[in-house]
Amino acid sequence: MKFLHSVLALFLLAVQGTVLAQDQPLLQLKYEENYTPTYDEVIEMYRLLDEKYENASLIEEGKTDVGKPLHLFIINNKPEFGPEKIRQEGKSVLLINNGIHPGEPEGIDASLQFADDILRNKNGMQKWLENTVVVIIPVYNIGGHLNRSAFNRSNQTTPYETGFRGNARNLDLNRDFTKCDSENARSMNKIFTKWDPDVFLDTHTTNGSDHQYSITWVTPFPDYFPPTQEKFLREKMIPQVFEMMDKGEYKLIPYVDWIFNDPLAGIQIFPDAPRYSSGYASLFNSYGMMTENHVYKDFPDRVKSGYQFMAVLAEFTAANSAEIMKSREKGLQETLELKSYAIDYTIDTTEYRMIDFAGYETSDKIIDKATGLPRFGYDRSKPFSTKIKYYDVYNVSEKITIPEYYVLPQGWWEVVERLHLNGVEMISLKNDTILQVEVDYIDEFSSPKQPYNGHYFHNEVKTHSEIQEIQYHAGDVIVPVRQEKIKYILEMLEPKAMDSFFRWNFFDSALDQREYFSSYGFEENALKYLNEHPDFKKQLDEKQAADPEFAKNHRAQLAFIYNNTEWAEKTWKRYPVGKIFEKARFWLTPSF
Repeated sequence: MKFLHSVLALFLLAVQGTVLAQDQPLLQLKYEENYTPTYDEVIEMYRLLDEKYENASLIEEGKTDVGKPLHLFIINNKPEFGPEKIRQEGKSVLLINNGIHPGEPEGIDASLQFADDILRNKNGMQKWLENTVVVIIPVYNIGGHLNRSAFNRSNQTTPYETGFRGNARNLDLNRDFTKCDSENARSMNKIFTKWDPDVFLDTHTTNGSDHQYSITWVTPFPDYFPPTQEKFLREKMIPQVFEMMDKGEYKLIPYVDWIFNDPLAGIQIFPDAPRYSSGYASLFNSYGMMTENHVYKDFPDRVKSGYQFMAVLAEFTAANSAEIMKSREKGLQETLELKSYAIDYTIDTTEYRMIDFAGYETSDKIIDKATGLPRFGYDRSKPFSTKIKYYDVYNVSEKITIPEYYVLPQGWWEVVERLHLNGVEMISLKNDTILQVEVDYIDEFSSPKQPYNGHYFHNEVKTHSEIQEIQYHAGDVIVPVRQEKIKYILEMLEPKAMDSFFRWNFFDSALDQREYFSSYGFEENALKYLNEHPDFKKQLDEKQAADPEFAKNHRAQLAFIYNNTEWAEKTWKRYPVGKIFEKARFWLTPSF
């Protein structure tokens, strides 16, 4: 039960849960002392806010791999915390995620300060809650945050102790949003499905290049969005957030992603694939982004600059709430009307704009204090300010024709489960049925020698397509493509898309050949086939005549017969997801 003095309780009820601007800070944060709170301290502080304020609620929303629940802290202007009711009231949703990499804890402290300040109405901040609800994930990677040490983040000196990058299964959770191996990601998938945030922020720290800024911004990637949303990003959201940050104590620049190994030669916008939090958000037309605080700055500055960004983002979201939601609705309609869909992009080096950049001169002759040897680095005694090129336009390098349906055999239940987690509408076949579908065959693929976040991710993928009649069974899944989750469906089920289920090894058993022939046991059947198919026998004779090495190779000739006749298994290297391009009436029953 909430703790309220009787007089204050009456007042809160009278004004629907708003609070007096004179409230004093409730939380005692210690980031000025280079201390970031432990997991238990974080949750306890949110509990204190929950107990004091009627218009805030700390809830459990799913599991994590370490066994502890994932929490959400919801801030409204009245005691209403259900996403359905909030949506009905026409409010936008701003979701802030913290501690995905617990060695990067600024967002944890900044969110606590932000929550305390907005709830006590510091500087009138509660006006942002009139049409926007703020939802905070206190700590996403709880297992990593519990694995606390002074030796987890070697490139930073403050704060003294932080959590560990990997979670309880040693997964990097910012590579897990689509493959969804962790309980954390499963819970996050459900949160996105339930809350459908309009704007999403994930807080990080970077240790890339050295420069004079405490905070950088991985903006939403405009080219991932349909025209209405791309225009909104390029013409309004991105420039206005930069302008609003420039009015504060901490200046903001784009995340420093080098293009020519030197920031002075230009930097590029970060193309955040769906494995990352911000790229995952874009699959649902949500404006997803990341802040990257600068690891070489003092921890108090990193927290305060992160706080300033949260305040700016909340103010922008509130001021443009209706337009943000309308742009998402229109963007969805534009996507639903597409005939083709981009699955790969390349940077356009002819398109750029000039931006201000304050950095330090570089040298490869700096003497390392630990070893006494020269190294590459940044000379902070030689700061500079100049204009550099910022490349933020990408061109489509590959696209696919959008089918009307995907057909997925139920045996691939791990994929079906993930589609379900993300709210994809699916229907199942009532009866065993033969369907004519287009299928892809995996001709070539490459994978690293070492696993990448628990998988052997397929990098280069080449395919060809065939039209086939395939036997499907009652319970197999039909996925109508033109639905609200269209981008997620296309990105996950197209084998060559950036972070598809195929690339993350969910269909690898289809790459195994199950049937085979022996060099002596196949002889009788091979001879019988040649005798019954003289046209094919002629092809074999012609190949023998044209290729002397083939003519002398017993095994090669049997393989030619096996691989070019009905003996070869049609399912070998056949991607299991079929496509139907014609609209049809299936006599189906909904199953999900």
